Amino acid sequence: MSVSLYDLLDVPENATATEIRAAWKAAIADLDPTDRRFRAYNDAAGVLLDPEKRAAYDLELAAERDEQPSDDAPADAPVDAGAPVDAGPAPVPTVEPAKKERRASEVDPVEEPAPTSKPAAAAPTPDRQGPPTWALAAATALAVLSVALLVVVLSWPGSLGGDSPAAKEDQAAAAEEAGVSARAAADSAIPVVLGYDYRTLDQDFAEAEELLTDEFAEKRTALFDQQAESGLTLREQVVKDKVVVQAAVAATGLTRVSSDGEQATVVVYVNQDSQKGKQTPRSLKMWATLSMVADGDDWLLDDICTETDCS
Repeated sequence: MSVSLYDLLDVPENATATEIRAAWKAAIADLDPTDRRFRAYNDAAGVLLDPEKRAAYDLELAAERDEQPSDDAPADAPVDAGAPVDAGPAPVPTVEPAKKERRASEVDPVEEPAPTSKPAAAAPTPDRQGPPTWALAAATALAVLSVALLVVVLSWPGSLGGDSPAAKEDQAAAAEEAGVSARAAADSAIPVVLGYDYRTLDQDFAEAEELLTDEFAEKRTALFDQQAESGLTLREQVVKDKVVVQAAVAATGLTRVSSDGEQATVVVYVNQDSQKGKQTPRSLKMWATLSMVADGDDWLLDDICTETDCS
């Protein structure tokens, strides 16, 4: 049996989404995005973090295991050609042949031929109350065959209104294309959304809002308009302290794309450097889960989560 996706991420098959996500992050933490293992870990997490894909994969994994030959079946005991064969107890001789002959006739009576003198007087065959036996057997066989055919037909892609193989291929290709564009959009959005300069703050905010959904843009604006203990808003505090923040994406990974290709979840590893006035710059490295929403040919950022569990 080949290595399963659970083995690849080193998690048990009953692992929760949080455990799988943590294992995936640990697996790609030190890998370059061009590394083959990076893609393999991403693909494994993409299946196991999607409930529908994981359920289908578990069924496929179970079926694969059922097909493996069993090693527990007991082997046939070897036969020694030289050993004497036990034919059972010897028959007991009979001392009363006449009585034995009579008993044999009682046990196995000989059927006498039917009289031929009156062939027309044979009793009429009673009418059957149901179909003949061969008809019942044929009907049973047809019923079993019908059930088997129904199972086969239902397992065909496209049966009963399902997607055809061609449609599934098109859907998979569209989802893959959407995933690639969503990752590219995340790469370009993070430096703009998570970075700003006190000298060009208004311009930076305007550029960031073009990459956000209306709802998320409102939340971000409300955050910077909150008053701190100093009585200044966060925006005013940034200008007062001459804060400059720069953000860059070190790695990205696609975890999920909706079936219609309209929504995607992208995990990014962010390096964020900030400096206040002439103080020594501070560096922050973190994982962030981005919720992306398609907007025509573009993608908009709908949420950023930096918590441990963003499910």
